[in-house]
Amino acid sequence: MAQNYTVILLDNRGMGDSSIPADNDYTAETIAGDIKGVLDFLNITETYIFGHDKGAGLTSAFAAKYASMAKMVSIAEYPLPGFGYETVSDPIPSWSLYSNWQLGFFGVPDAAQYFIQGRERQMLSWYFFHASYSGTTAVSKDDLTSYTDQISKPGFLRSGLTYFEEAVVGADAAFFNSTIGQQPLAQPLLVMGGEASFAPVSLLQQFFGRVGSNISYDVVPKAGHWIGDENPSWVANRLLVFFGADSSPLPSIDLSYLTNKVTLV
Repeated sequence: MAQNYTVILLDNRGMGDSSIPADNDYTAETIAGDIKGVLDFLNITETYIFGHDKGAGLTSAFAAKYASMAKMVSIAEYPLPGFGYETVSDPIPSWSLYSNWQLGFFGVPDAAQYFIQGRERQMLSWYFFHASYSGTTAVSKDDLTSYTDQISKPGFLRSGLTYFEEAVVGADAAFFNSTIGQQPLAQPLLVMGGEASFAPVSLLQQFFGRVGSNISYDVVPKAGHWIGDENPSWVANRLLVFFGADSSPLPSIDLSYLTNKVTLV
């Protein structure tokens, strides 16, 4: 991807190296504004954008709220609140250890934090195994250690769980129903799901058919939920084909002035 495009990877608020927001606002609409803020700072007025899991919700919110900036959109492995998320997160009689019960658990962040804190690595190890195609090899030990270190920082486990909080999910559902629900995304939209997670294509169509008016679908082979970890080359190549179909490609941008710069402040 980086050989063809300027790739910008964001640590969303309360994640990675970004700070925890004082207002505790983790709604998709607000974070769409964060994304716009970064692009404004970099003087980027138009972009291709891709989001996975919760990032798919943030990507969709950005594309809905700042439609002129999001030229082409791709999302993966996350049904939007109000458009099917509740179907996979709400308990049903057939739930088992292999169901997505953790979404309901994370929905009460204070309780989830209480039971996870001090066992972050064990939780992540199970989480990656649970939703994978390749089992315990889905994520490398080095990456698992890195992810563990990130959420073990003071406040970051709680901030990460807040994205799943029922109040946040409810606010996201209201936002998506008032935007995409009234006017589906008009940009070219690629929706992807992992072979062992969100497949076949008919399932993707069931959950995402109302999200856009110009949608293409694809299933990532040899991947579960963690498509970027289990089959990164396939995902990158599929995005290259998708974005490459744009008849009027984005202008190039020179961000070399950011070399060795560790903060945008």
